Amino acid sequence: MARVSVKTFSVIRDAIGAGVIEIDVENPETVGGLFDAMVQKYGKPFKEKIWDPDTGEISPFLIRLNDEIIRSTVDLDKKISDGDKISLIIPVGGG
Repeated sequence: MARVSVKTFSVIRDAIGAGVIEIDVENPETVGGLFDAMVQKYGKPFKEKIWDPDTGEISPFLIRLNDEIIRSTVDLDKKISDGDKISLIIPVGGG
C-alpha cells in the first residue's frame, strides 16, 4: 500500500472539499489506482471532474508526481510509492 499526499486546485478542490489530502492507494499502486481510490472516497462529485461524461475517458490534464510532470491521458500506469507528493493540475476555463 502507498500512502500519498495529493494537492488539489480549483474544481477538484471544490469537489473533494480540501486543498491537500492524504490517501492510501492499494493494488495497483499507480496513478490510475490513485484515481480509483479517490473515486471510492469522494464519489461522483470527484469522478465528474476528471472523466468526460460523453466518452467515459479521463479528461486531459497535468499531474505533478514529485518533481516529474506527467499526463492523465497516457500515464495512468505510472507507479507511485509510499510518501509520494502528487498535484492535480486541472486547466481552468474562462473568458
